[in-house]
Amino acid sequence: MYLEKISLTNYRNYESLEINFSEQINLFRGPNAQGKTNLLEAIYYLAIGRAYRPIREDQLIKWGHNHCLLKGEVKNKIGRVNLEVILCDLEQAQKLKRAKKEIKVNGLKIRRMTDFFGNLTAVLFAPENLNIVKGAPSARRKLLDNDISQVSPSYYLQLQKYNQILKQRNFLLKKIRKSGRDYAELEIWDLQLKKVGEKIIQKRLEVLEKLTPLTRLMQRKLTGGRENLEFRYFLNRETEIKKGANLKSIINEEFAKVKEKELERGITLWGPHRDDFLLTVNGINLKLYGSQGQHRTAVLAIKLAELEFFKSESGEYPLLLLDDVLSELDQERREYLLEIILSKAIQCFITTTEDVSSFFKNDDNFTSFYVQNGVLQ
Repeated sequence: MYLEKISLTNYRNYESLEINFSEQINLFRGPNAQGKTNLLEAIYYLAIGRAYRPIREDQLIKWGHNHCLLKGEVKNKIGRVNLEVILCDLEQAQKLKRAKKEIKVNGLKIRRMTDFFGNLTAVLFAPENLNIVKGAPSARRKLLDNDISQVSPSYYLQLQKYNQILKQRNFLLKKIRKSGRDYAELEIWDLQLKKVGEKIIQKRLEVLEKLTPLTRLMQRKLTGGRENLEFRYFLNRETEIKKGANLKSIINEEFAKVKEKELERGITLWGPHRDDFLLTVNGINLKLYGSQGQHRTAVLAIKLAELEFFKSESGEYPLLLLDDVLSELDQERREYLLEIILSKAIQCFITTTEDVSSFFKNDDNFTSFYVQNGVLQ
């Protein structure tokens, strides 16, 4: 799978950009705040259909303009695919009587994100990915949800459905707290929440079961066989789910535990939106007791495992996006990463403020661009 070309119009600090890419390594070099990360963000947007940072989408539109356009030409196992995203601010959308966001595949407007996922897949490794280890549970859930949605679009539909149910149930819980009525209606939402929630949790467990041996292997290679990295999944951040457990029974028990508190507080206190998974190295909690170096190595192992996971699920390697992380790795890990990229013919996009051309042994392996104020040279 390759992204052959990208075109940007009024996106972030890019007024107009059209660029063809190498099928191997594409290096974007330049000072900070010039648009390197914005370019990776645009590429990742074409894979997941949204910005990977928490931001209003109209903020992706270049200041002083009312719309932006992203286009990508992809070559995958099916053939060539043209992806297009149009974002408008509210005023422009109302004026043109169109949605604020419109996505097209091969010129045809899609109505469901399930028709978009899978045309282009990507794995992102950015400095904030250290939050996968040391951050809040939401960072770890986001990792799983983004990966699963790209290879299993039906999972994305389940997430959407779950969030709608959650919103309705929370509204009803607040209403019950004030009025003391509508308990019968709550039972209906309870059943739906548990049913859809179980499907989401089950899929996450299945994917973690596939990711675990891949991550363990990568961690051992990166540490000379000294460290084993494992995942442990927890419902509500408290109850660990182990292989072979009766998930439905455990969900019913956990759901019953918090029901009284939910009625008191008027909010849903159980569900996959509150789950977490713990990372351990040689049985030790990595978040609490791991060093900064161990955190970085673990995230790299996870990212390398993601590459193999995508390959096993879709038959193709995804794009690899490295946002200002190459110079943060020591020589051994950096060389191992580059060896994997080149040996497996993975298309890679790298941003850096430094001249890292010396990291590459063969000039033919990479194409370098200098980025300054939204212009590539």
